[in-house]
Amino acid sequence: MWRRLVDLDRRWIFLIVGLAVVVPLLCPLRLPIEPSAPTRGVYAAIEALPPGALVCMSFDYGPGTKVECHPMALAALRHAFRKDLKVVAIALWPEGALFAREALRQVGAEMDRVEGVDYVNLGYKSGGEVVLRGIADDFRNIYSTDLSGRRVDELPLMNRVRGWKSFDLVCDWSMGNPGFLQYVRVVATQYGRPLVAGVTAVTAPEAYPFLDSGQVQGLLSGLRGAAEYEVMVGHPGTATRGMDAQSVVHFVIAGFIVVANLLYFAERREHKRRQERSR
Repeated sequence: MWRRLVDLDRRWIFLIVGLAVVVPLLCPLRLPIEPSAPTRGVYAAIEALPPGALVCMSFDYGPGTKVECHPMALAALRHAFRKDLKVVAIALWPEGALFAREALRQVGAEMDRVEGVDYVNLGYKSGGEVVLRGIADDFRNIYSTDLSGRRVDELPLMNRVRGWKSFDLVCDWSMGNPGFLQYVRVVATQYGRPLVAGVTAVTAPEAYPFLDSGQVQGLLSGLRGAAEYEVMVGHPGTATRGMDAQSVVHFVIAGFIVVANLLYFAERREHKRRQERSR
């Protein structure tokens, strides 16, 4: 039996790993996920806001990191709209404006929110930190229209928005530069606005010191952070399914390692027995 396993065609291994990925994505297992303290910080920051409070969300990611950052944004929007918060979306990445539109329309339709009244998508402006500093005391310094080309003064929600001081909370969903660090420098440090963020797993180590210093109230780290937040909001989505798949694959690979080592020792023992018989 063990000899057949040693000679097993590697394509069977590829098939098993593939199934370990696909099956949890199609049939969620809902494996238990315990939210971390940084994730609870994001949840607490939004949960503490009163109905009608203003939140700015910045969509600073591209297609390559959508799988990590987009579920964060969706979960935060569901949380914000459930609390009847008003959301102004901007983007420092070109693709971010389109992801913001996708997320706002999806969650807005789910929760009967009206564009221009409950949320606004101002779109993308190039310049990174220059844009954030240019907004200063008035968004109209940078944005004269929203993503659809409507003048901001014609949007009811924008009547409440001047500069950064207008916002009760700022959220940045970021894959790198420009993004998180610029928001820490300008929005949190210069203007003293409460800031929470979601970053990719590879950039999280750079972000944690700002969490420890208190400049950031909460932090979502990669797919795991997005899944934790989905669970806290009560709406498991793509991140939760992704963590199911990741966990199952880890178990499968660990199982392969254990079996491979057992087969190695079995083969070595058999080899020794053959040597002893030949003497």
